[in-house]
Amino acid sequence: MLASEGIKRVELGRDEFEKRVWEWKEKYGGTITNQIKRLGASCDWTRECFTLDEQSCYRGIYYTSRKMINFSRFLT
Repeated sequence: MLASEGIKRVELGRDEFEKRVWEWKEKYGGTITNQIKRLGASCDWTRECFTLDEQSCYRGIYYTSRKMINFSRFLT
């Protein structure tokens, strides 16, 4: 999305970046979940959460860094 607009993440600022993340999640989040379900994943879907959600199951567990992480080392 940003690349097509010629914008870099750091040029947006945190609030605008987070707003766009939520827009992306609303648009594509359900698609990703449905694909995982169609593949036959037997997850406890009642515990599904998004890391930026205020009520996230990851609150206080994940950490921030200069690098993007895909999982928390504390959950393993």
